[in-house]
Amino acid sequence: MQALIKMPDSNKLTLEQFHTDRSAKMIDFSGWRMPLSYGSSVSEHMAVRENSGFFDVSHMGEFMISGTESIEFLNLVLTIDLNRVIDGQAKYSLICNNEGGVLDDLIIYRISRDAFLMCVNAANTESVLSYLQKISSDFECSIEDLSGNYGLLAVQGPRTLEVLQNLLSKDLASIKRMHFQEMKFFDTNFFVARTGYTGEDGYEFFVPIECLSLFAELLDQTCKVEKTKWIGLAARDSLRLEAGYPLHGHELSPEITPLEAGLMWAVSLKKENFIGKEAIIRKIELNSFDKVMYYKALDRRIPREGDKIFYENELAGSVLSGGYSPQISSPIGTALVKNQFAEKKDFATSWFADVRGNREPIEFGLPILKEIKKT
Repeated sequence: MQALIKMPDSNKLTLEQFHTDRSAKMIDFSGWRMPLSYGSSVSEHMAVRENSGFFDVSHMGEFMISGTESIEFLNLVLTIDLNRVIDGQAKYSLICNNEGGVLDDLIIYRISRDAFLMCVNAANTESVLSYLQKISSDFECSIEDLSGNYGLLAVQGPRTLEVLQNLLSKDLASIKRMHFQEMKFFDTNFFVARTGYTGEDGYEFFVPIECLSLFAELLDQTCKVEKTKWIGLAARDSLRLEAGYPLHGHELSPEITPLEAGLMWAVSLKKENFIGKEAIIRKIELNSFDKVMYYKALDRRIPREGDKIFYENELAGSVLSGGYSPQISSPIGTALVKNQFAEKKDFATSWFADVRGNREPIEFGLPILKEIKKT
Protein backbone atom coordinates (compact mmCIF):
# COMPACT_ATOMS: atom_id res chain seq x y z
CA MET A 1 0.00 0.00 0.00
CA GLN A 2 1.31 3.45 -0.88
CA ALA A 3 2.38 5.53 2.13
CA LEU A 4 0.69 8.90 2.50
CA ILE A 5 2.99 11.88 1.91
CA LYS A 6 2.90 14.72 4.45
CA MET A 7 2.31 18.21 3.13
CA PRO A 8 5.16 20.73 3.43
CA ASP A 9 3.37 22.58 6.27
CA SER A 10 2.79 19.39 8.26
CA ASN A 11 5.06 20.67 11.07
CA LYS A 12 2.26 22.98 12.19
CA LEU A 13 -0.25 21.43 14.57
CA THR A 14 -3.85 21.46 13.42
CA LEU A 15 -4.73 22.97 16.81
CA GLU A 16 -2.03 25.66 16.85
CA GLN A 17 -4.52 28.52 16.93
CA PHE A 18 -6.50 26.70 19.63
CA HIS A 19 -3.35 26.57 21.78
CA THR A 20 -2.24 30.14 21.18
CA ASP A 21 -5.76 31.32 22.06
CA ARG A 22 -5.10 29.69 25.45
CA SER A 23 -1.80 31.59 25.93
CA ALA A 24 0.45 28.73 24.83
CA LYS A 25 4.10 29.59 24.30
CA MET A 26 5.06 27.77 21.09
CA ILE A 27 8.53 26.35 20.39
CA ASP A 28 10.10 24.17 17.71
CA PHE A 29 10.37 20.53 18.78
CA SER A 30 11.30 17.61 16.53
CA GLY A 31 10.39 19.68 13.47
CA TRP A 32 7.00 20.72 14.89
CA ARG A 33 5.69 23.89 16.51
CA MET A 34 4.55 22.68 19.93
CA PRO A 35 3.13 24.26 23.11
CA LEU A 36 5.91 24.59 25.71
CA SER A 37 3.56 25.80 28.44
CA TYR A 38 0.35 27.76 28.92
CA GLY A 39 1.65 29.69 31.92
CA SER A 40 3.34 27.91 34.83
CA SER A 41 4.83 24.55 33.87
CA VAL A 42 5.02 23.63 37.57
CA SER A 43 1.29 24.26 37.93
CA GLU A 44 0.65 22.14 34.83
CA HIS A 45 2.85 19.35 36.21
CA MET A 46 0.99 19.28 39.54
CA ALA A 47 -2.39 19.33 37.78
CA VAL A 48 -1.47 15.99 36.20
CA ARG A 49 -0.21 14.56 39.50
CA GLU A 50 -3.28 15.71 41.47
CA ASN A 51 -6.14 16.10 38.99
CA SER A 52 -6.13 15.70 35.20
CA GLY A 53 -4.44 17.37 32.25
CA PHE A 54 -4.71 17.41 28.45
CA PHE A 55 -1.82 17.03 26.02
CA ASP A 56 -1.81 17.62 22.28
CA VAL A 57 0.76 15.11 21.05
CA SER A 58 -0.40 15.07 17.45
CA HIS A 59 3.21 15.35 16.31
CA MET A 60 3.62 11.61 16.96
CA GLY A 61 3.69 9.28 13.96
CA GLU A 62 1.14 6.54 13.30
CA PHE A 63 1.54 3.58 10.94
CA MET A 64 -0.94 0.83 10.07
CA ILE A 65 0.74 -2.51 9.36
CA SER A 66 -1.57 -5.05 7.74
CA GLY A 67 -1.39 -8.27 5.76
CA THR A 68 -1.08 -12.01 6.26
CA GLU A 69 2.58 -11.85 7.36
CA SER A 70 2.32 -8.73 9.52
CA ILE A 71 3.11 -10.59 12.72
CA GLU A 72 6.14 -12.32 11.21
CA PHE A 73 7.46 -9.00 9.95
CA LEU A 74 6.88 -7.19 13.25
CA ASN A 75 8.45 -9.99 15.26
CA LEU A 76 11.62 -9.46 13.24
CA VAL A 77 11.81 -5.70 13.76
CA LEU A 78 10.40 -5.38 17.30
CA THR A 79 11.96 -6.65 20.53
CA ILE A 80 8.73 -8.08 21.98
CA ASP A 81 6.98 -11.30 20.90
CA LEU A 82 3.68 -10.36 19.29
CA ASN A 83 2.49 -13.97 19.47
CA ARG A 84 2.10 -13.29 23.19
CA VAL A 85 -0.01 -10.17 22.64
CA ILE A 86 -3.80 -10.46 22.33
CA ASP A 87 -6.20 -8.46 20.17
CA GLY A 88 -7.00 -5.16 21.86
CA GLN A 89 -3.72 -5.06 23.78
CA ALA A 90 -1.07 -2.33 23.58
CA LYS A 91 2.60 -3.08 24.26
CA TYR A 92 5.73 -0.99 24.64
CA SER A 93 8.54 -2.14 22.37
CA LEU A 94 11.79 -1.10 20.73
CA ILE A 95 13.22 -1.17 17.22
CA CYS A 96 16.93 -1.98 17.29
CA ASN A 97 19.72 -1.85 14.73
CA ASN A 98 22.12 -4.73 14.10
CA GLU A 99 24.35 -3.52 16.96
CA GLY A 100 21.44 -3.58 19.41
CA GLY A 101 21.15 0.22 19.55
CA VAL A 102 17.63 1.63 19.73
CA LEU A 103 16.31 3.30 16.57
CA ASP A 104 13.01 4.13 18.29
CA ASP A 105 10.76 3.18 21.18
CA LEU A 106 7.05 2.90 20.50
CA ILE A 107 3.68 1.48 21.38
CA ILE A 108 2.26 -1.26 19.18
CA TYR A 109 -1.51 -1.86 19.21
CA ARG A 110 -2.73 -5.29 18.08
CA ILE A 111 -6.05 -4.93 16.26
CA SER A 112 -5.93 -8.50 14.92
CA ARG A 113 -3.32 -11.01 13.84
CA ASP A 114 -3.17 -9.28 10.48
CA ALA A 115 -3.49 -5.63 11.54
CA PHE A 116 -1.44 -3.48 13.93
CA LEU A 117 -1.31 0.24 14.71
CA MET A 118 2.14 1.57 15.62
CA CYS A 119 2.76 4.92 17.32
CA VAL A 120 6.34 6.21 16.94
CA ASN A 121 8.29 9.28 18.03
CA ALA A 122 7.82 12.40 15.91
CA ALA A 123 11.54 12.95 15.31
CA ASN A 124 11.90 9.39 13.99
CA THR A 125 8.73 9.06 11.93
CA GLU A 126 10.33 9.38 8.50
CA SER A 127 13.46 7.34 9.29
CA VAL A 128 11.49 4.53 10.96
CA LEU A 129 8.99 4.43 8.08
CA SER A 130 11.81 4.11 5.56
CA TYR A 131 13.50 1.41 7.67
CA LEU A 132 10.29 -0.60 8.03
CA GLN A 133 9.38 -0.32 4.35
CA LYS A 134 12.79 -1.64 3.33
CA ILE A 135 12.48 -4.73 5.53
CA SER A 136 8.78 -5.34 4.83
CA SER A 137 9.46 -5.95 1.14
CA ASP A 138 10.27 -9.56 2.06
CA PHE A 139 6.89 -10.10 3.72
CA GLU A 140 3.23 -10.18 2.67
CA CYS A 141 2.27 -6.98 4.46
CA SER A 142 1.88 -3.28 3.83
CA ILE A 143 2.69 -0.16 5.83
CA GLU A 144 0.45 2.89 5.60
CA ASP A 145 1.57 6.17 7.12
CA LEU A 146 -1.52 7.57 8.88
CA SER A 147 0.33 10.39 10.63
CA GLY A 148 -1.51 13.02 8.63
CA ASN A 149 -4.89 11.36 9.21
CA TYR A 150 -4.95 11.41 13.01
CA GLY A 151 -4.39 13.81 15.84
CA LEU A 152 -3.44 12.41 19.24
CA LEU A 153 -4.85 13.90 22.46
CA ALA A 154 -3.78 12.45 25.80
CA VAL A 155 -5.66 12.88 29.09
CA GLN A 156 -3.59 12.02 32.16
CA GLY A 157 -3.96 12.17 35.93
CA PRO A 158 -5.60 10.43 38.92
CA ARG A 159 -9.02 12.00 38.19
CA THR A 160 -8.93 11.28 34.47
CA LEU A 161 -11.46 8.45 34.46
CA GLU A 162 -13.92 10.45 36.57
CA VAL A 163 -13.54 13.56 34.40
CA LEU A 164 -13.94 11.66 31.13
CA GLN A 165 -16.86 9.52 32.31
CA ASN A 166 -18.75 12.68 33.26
CA LEU A 167 -17.90 14.34 29.95
CA LEU A 168 -18.17 11.55 27.39
CA SER A 169 -20.75 9.12 28.83
CA LYS A 170 -18.68 6.18 27.62
CA ASP A 171 -17.63 3.07 29.54
CA LEU A 172 -13.92 3.93 29.60
CA ALA A 173 -13.42 1.87 32.77
CA SER A 174 -13.85 -1.28 30.67
CA ILE A 175 -10.54 -0.53 28.93
CA LYS A 176 -7.77 -2.14 30.98
CA ARG A 177 -4.37 -0.50 31.27
CA MET A 178 -2.25 -1.07 28.18
CA HIS A 179 -5.36 -2.01 26.18
CA PHE A 180 -7.48 -0.11 23.66
CA GLN A 181 -10.91 -0.07 22.03
CA GLU A 182 -12.55 1.51 19.03
CA MET A 183 -15.23 4.00 20.12
CA LYS A 184 -17.52 6.37 18.24
CA PHE A 185 -17.57 10.13 18.85
CA PHE A 186 -19.21 12.64 16.50
CA ASP A 187 -20.35 9.60 14.44
CA THR A 188 -16.68 8.81 13.74
CA ASN A 189 -14.51 5.94 14.98
CA PHE A 190 -11.64 6.79 17.35
CA PHE A 191 -9.03 4.48 18.83
CA VAL A 192 -9.04 4.97 22.62
CA ALA A 193 -6.06 3.53 24.51
CA ARG A 194 -5.41 3.39 28.24
CA THR A 195 -1.79 4.41 27.85
CA GLY A 196 0.36 7.45 28.60
CA TYR A 197 3.77 8.97 29.32
CA THR A 198 3.36 10.53 32.76
CA GLY A 199 3.28 7.74 35.36
CA GLU A 200 -0.42 8.43 35.99
CA ASP A 201 -3.54 6.64 34.84
CA GLY A 202 -4.89 8.07 31.61
CA TYR A 203 -6.11 7.67 28.06
CA GLU A 204 -4.84 8.55 24.60
CA PHE A 205 -7.33 9.34 21.86
CA PHE A 206 -6.37 8.76 18.22
CA VAL A 207 -8.72 11.34 16.70
CA PRO A 208 -9.51 11.51 12.97
CA ILE A 209 -8.16 14.89 11.91
CA GLU A 210 -11.58 16.19 10.84
CA CYS A 211 -12.84 15.77 14.44
CA LEU A 212 -9.77 17.06 16.25
CA SER A 213 -10.99 20.62 16.89
CA LEU A 214 -14.41 19.40 18.02
CA PHE A 215 -12.88 16.94 20.47
CA ALA A 216 -10.39 19.47 21.83
CA GLU A 217 -13.20 21.97 22.42
CA LEU A 218 -15.17 19.25 24.20
CA LEU A 219 -12.26 18.48 26.55
CA ASP A 220 -11.71 22.19 27.09
CA GLN A 221 -15.18 22.51 28.64
CA THR A 222 -13.88 20.76 31.76
CA CYS A 223 -11.16 23.35 32.46
CA LYS A 224 -13.53 25.65 34.35
CA VAL A 225 -15.77 23.02 35.94
CA GLU A 226 -13.20 20.32 36.81
CA LYS A 227 -10.13 22.58 37.08
CA THR A 228 -8.31 20.54 34.45
CA LYS A 229 -5.47 22.11 32.43
CA TRP A 230 -3.80 21.94 29.05
CA ILE A 231 -0.23 20.74 29.52
CA GLY A 232 2.85 21.75 27.52
CA LEU A 233 6.15 20.07 26.68
CA ALA A 234 7.97 21.43 29.74
CA ALA A 235 5.64 19.64 32.15
CA ARG A 236 5.51 16.58 29.90
CA ASP A 237 9.29 16.30 30.26
CA SER A 238 9.33 16.74 34.05
CA LEU A 239 6.48 14.23 34.39
CA ARG A 240 8.26 11.57 32.36
CA LEU A 241 11.54 12.17 34.22
CA GLU A 242 9.83 11.67 37.58
CA ALA A 243 8.26 8.48 36.23
CA GLY A 244 11.56 7.19 34.86
CA TYR A 245 10.41 7.07 31.23
CA PRO A 246 13.07 7.39 28.51
CA LEU A 247 13.08 9.97 25.74
CA HIS A 248 14.64 8.86 22.46
CA GLY A 249 17.73 10.91 21.73
CA HIS A 250 18.50 11.03 25.45
CA GLU A 251 18.08 7.76 27.42
CA LEU A 252 17.74 5.86 24.15
CA SER A 253 19.65 6.22 20.89
CA PRO A 254 21.22 4.11 18.13
CA GLU A 255 24.27 3.87 20.44
CA ILE A 256 22.33 2.95 23.61
CA THR A 257 20.94 -0.60 23.78
CA PRO A 258 18.04 -1.89 25.93
CA LEU A 259 20.72 -3.27 28.28
CA GLU A 260 22.19 0.17 29.00
CA ALA A 261 18.72 1.68 29.22
CA GLY A 262 17.42 -0.88 31.73
CA LEU A 263 14.65 -1.92 29.33
CA MET A 264 15.26 -5.64 29.03
CA TRP A 265 11.70 -6.19 30.32
CA ALA A 266 10.66 -5.01 26.83
CA VAL A 267 12.92 -7.53 25.08
CA SER A 268 11.99 -11.17 24.42
CA LEU A 269 15.24 -13.11 24.08
CA LYS A 270 13.20 -16.34 23.94
CA LYS A 271 11.73 -15.66 20.52
CA GLU A 272 13.63 -17.08 17.56
CA ASN A 273 15.07 -13.85 16.23
CA PHE A 274 14.82 -10.09 16.03
CA ILE A 275 17.18 -7.48 14.63
CA GLY A 276 19.79 -6.72 17.28
CA LYS A 277 19.27 -9.91 19.31
CA GLU A 278 22.74 -11.34 18.72
CA ALA A 279 24.47 -8.09 19.66
CA ILE A 280 22.45 -7.80 22.88
CA ILE A 281 23.27 -11.40 23.83
CA ARG A 282 26.98 -10.74 23.23
CA LYS A 283 26.85 -7.76 25.60
CA ILE A 284 25.13 -9.86 28.24
CA GLU A 285 27.78 -12.57 27.94
CA LEU A 286 30.62 -10.05 28.20
CA ASN A 287 28.84 -8.29 31.10
CA SER A 288 30.40 -5.04 29.96
CA PHE A 289 27.94 -2.27 29.29
CA ASP A 290 27.26 1.19 30.70
CA LYS A 291 24.02 1.92 32.56
CA VAL A 292 21.38 4.62 32.45
CA MET A 293 20.83 5.69 36.07
CA TYR A 294 18.49 8.14 37.82
CA TYR A 295 19.81 10.85 40.12
CA LYS A 296 18.62 13.56 42.45
CA ALA A 297 20.74 16.70 42.84
CA LEU A 298 21.40 17.74 46.44
CA ASP A 299 21.68 21.45 45.63
CA ARG A 300 19.60 23.87 43.56
CA ARG A 301 21.66 23.93 40.36
CA ILE A 302 20.25 21.69 37.62
CA PRO A 303 22.72 19.41 35.80
CA ARG A 304 21.88 19.48 32.10
CA GLU A 305 22.44 17.18 29.13
CA GLY A 306 26.15 16.72 28.44
CA ASP A 307 27.37 17.75 31.91
CA LYS A 308 30.06 15.39 33.20
CA ILE A 309 29.48 13.02 36.10
CA PHE A 310 32.32 12.25 38.51
CA TYR A 311 32.83 9.52 41.07
CA GLU A 312 35.19 11.18 43.52
CA ASN A 313 37.76 12.61 41.07
CA GLU A 314 37.24 10.12 38.23
CA LEU A 315 35.13 10.81 35.16
CA ALA A 316 32.32 8.29 35.46
CA GLY A 317 29.71 9.33 32.91
CA SER A 318 27.57 12.16 31.58
CA VAL A 319 24.08 13.58 32.02
CA LEU A 320 21.45 12.46 29.50
CA SER A 321 18.48 14.50 30.78
CA GLY A 322 18.17 17.04 33.57
CA GLY A 323 15.28 19.04 34.96
CA TYR A 324 13.31 20.12 38.00
CA SER A 325 10.97 17.82 39.94
CA PRO A 326 7.96 19.70 41.35
CA GLN A 327 7.13 16.61 43.42
CA ILE A 328 10.25 16.93 45.57
CA SER A 329 11.25 20.54 44.72
CA SER A 330 14.66 19.38 43.57
CA PRO A 331 16.64 18.88 40.34
CA ILE A 332 16.53 15.34 38.97
CA GLY A 333 17.77 13.59 35.85
CA THR A 334 19.45 10.66 34.19
CA ALA A 335 23.06 9.85 33.45
CA LEU A 336 24.89 7.24 31.42
CA VAL A 337 27.35 5.80 33.92
CA LYS A 338 30.38 3.75 32.90
CA ASN A 339 30.21 0.06 33.72
CA GLN A 340 33.06 0.09 36.25
CA PHE A 341 31.33 2.77 38.33
CA ALA A 342 27.72 1.66 38.06
CA GLU A 343 27.82 -0.67 41.05
CA LYS A 344 29.50 1.72 43.49
CA LYS A 345 27.53 1.70 46.74
CA ASP A 346 28.56 4.96 48.43
CA PHE A 347 26.29 6.99 46.15
CA ALA A 348 25.40 9.71 48.62
CA THR A 349 28.90 10.98 49.36
CA SER A 350 31.06 10.43 46.31
CA TRP A 351 29.09 11.49 43.24
CA PHE A 352 29.11 14.92 41.60
CA ALA A 353 27.90 16.62 38.43
CA ASP A 354 30.02 19.35 36.87
CA VAL A 355 27.58 22.24 36.35
CA ARG A 356 29.36 25.14 34.64
CA GLY A 357 32.56 24.43 36.56
CA ASN A 358 30.84 23.79 39.91
CA ARG A 359 30.87 20.34 41.52
CA GLU A 360 27.26 19.68 42.49
CA PRO A 361 26.57 16.64 44.73
CA ILE A 362 24.11 14.08 43.40
CA GLU A 363 22.82 10.72 44.56
CA PHE A 364 21.50 7.85 42.47
CA GLY A 365 18.39 5.81 43.16
CA LEU A 366 15.00 4.87 41.77
CA PRO A 367 12.96 7.28 39.64
CA ILE A 368 11.19 9.75 41.95
CA LEU A 369 7.68 8.30 41.55
CA LYS A 370 8.94 4.84 42.54
CA GLU A 371 10.74 6.34 45.55
CA ILE A 372 7.52 8.05 46.63
CA LYS A 373 5.48 4.86 46.27
CA LYS A 374 8.05 2.96 48.36
CA THR A 375 7.56 5.38 51.25
